[in-house]
Amino acid sequence: MADLFQSYWWLLFPLFWFLGAGWNSMMRYKRTEAKIDLIKTYAAAGKEVPAELIASLDAPESSQSDWSGDEGGSERRGGGGKAFLVILFAGLAGVFAYTGYAGLLGETGTHFYFIAMIMGVLSLAFLVSSLFKSGRKGD
Repeated sequence: MADLFQSYWWLLFPLFWFLGAGWNSMMRYKRTEAKIDLIKTYAAAGKEVPAELIASLDAPESSQSDWSGDEGGSERRGGGGKAFLVILFAGLAGVFAYTGYAGLLGETGTHFYFIAMIMGVLSLAFLVSSLFKSGRKGD
């Protein structure tokens, strides 16, 4: 079992990302469900539903808080959450490249260089995504 973990420890990164994305999806569903229940309560009481509540159902989820740290994206036009991801993945790429170069964990550097390349590509993808992000509201 220890040998299996030693060979495939790096698979924990995508596993944790998958779990985080699933958690985010479940919380988004719960928020939407709570809003719909609130609208039903207004309708049952015969009161008018606030326009902000209806608008929040139509708002894209990226404008609300998510696990990537981008809070209130509808007010900000920059890629605040994407900038964090660019720095995070660039830093991880640097750490893996240095670990492979210095041989800190005793393995050949090719494994670490491969992981560093993947992290570098992800960092570049988030950078391009944040640079070419549309500034129009409602996208």
